[in-house]
Amino acid sequence: MAKVKPFPVRLVTRAKQFVGVKEHPAGSNRGPYNPKLKGGIDDWCRRAAGVVGYPWCAAFVCAMSEDCGYRIPEPRRASVEYLERWAQEVGKLVERPLRGDLICYQFDTGWLDHIGIVDRVLAVRWRGNRFIGYVRTVEGNTSAGNNANGGQVQIRYRWVNSETRFIRLVPRKPPRALHGKKPARRLG
Repeated sequence: MAKVKPFPVRLVTRAKQFVGVKEHPAGSNRGPYNPKLKGGIDDWCRRAAGVVGYPWCAAFVCAMSEDCGYRIPEPRRASVEYLERWAQEVGKLVERPLRGDLICYQFDTGWLDHIGIVDRVLAVRWRGNRFIGYVRTVEGNTSAGNNANGGQVQIRYRWVNSETRFIRLVPRKPPRALHGKKPARRLG
């Protein structure tokens, strides 16, 4: 009997299956269902909010999570800002990301703009009590020319700053050896 992989591994693996999926037509925030992969932009949007044709980065991460066995209960889960608020209310915000955590970005002032899934933490730095580092992510509705509404699923490499938020959907045991690094702490 095959061993079931941990949720974070399943989440990243599932999201990576869609790398290269693009909006059709371009710029429409729409896309057909792919029967081979069992998903697509319109499907993700319907599952998250019941409608299609809106910026879909949060719908992507919610659908990937649901496909792996965790349904985010926030009714407004198609919004990055509401997802972050929900995570704060239920104690799922963490300071230091791990593989499979959700990553929320604020590209301009005042509102969280975009969300993705941490594939790998490539550099760890602390500034005071905040994580500042470099991560590889899997993100929906992004591109090199438009961070938050770019129309495709991509692997991205990003520096994160003190405005970046991390959501850990499923609790995990702490790593055995942290080699002098601070363990993940819950915010809020």
